[in-house]
Amino acid sequence: MRIFLIRHAHAAWALPGVRDFDRPLDEPGREEAARLAATISVNGFEPDLVYCSPARRCLETLEIVRTRTSIRPKIEYRDALYAASHDVYLDLIGSVRDEAVQSIMIIGHNPMLEDTAQALLQNDPATYEAALGFGFPTAGLLILDSDQRGDSVVNGGARFTSLLSPVDA
Repeated sequence: MRIFLIRHAHAAWALPGVRDFDRPLDEPGREEAARLAATISVNGFEPDLVYCSPARRCLETLEIVRTRTSIRPKIEYRDALYAASHDVYLDLIGSVRDEAVQSIMIIGHNPMLEDTAQALLQNDPATYEAALGFGFPTAGLLILDSDQRGDSVVNGGARFTSLLSPVDA
């Protein structure tokens, strides 16, 4: 199974009276999301299932990716991806047992994404540190592979494949 973890693109600072949940992408964020979409398209990444936080900045990141690529996966919006711990992210990954689902994508937030990556790569902490030692970039795409599913993958059973940043695109 392939796991794509995406941090939403750069968002504007909250204005007075605007909830953090409702922060939109700013212009640099829209450009990052466009570069992310180009990276996904050029590499032929096509997730079978996408879990997305319903926060505006995640929805906008997903929409830019969908309009600029040919990917048309099943999409599920999960409120818990916004504010719950990384355990929710791990539970979603671990719950994928259908062999027809060969790849999943989660579009979410930090620090939960970093914590998720650390848990998935706990058997290879040096790789985690080399890849994410400076943090998970906005519109960053972390790609992990696993020969396992369920609890085995979420307990350190993933392998690092790549971390792509919009700067790389």
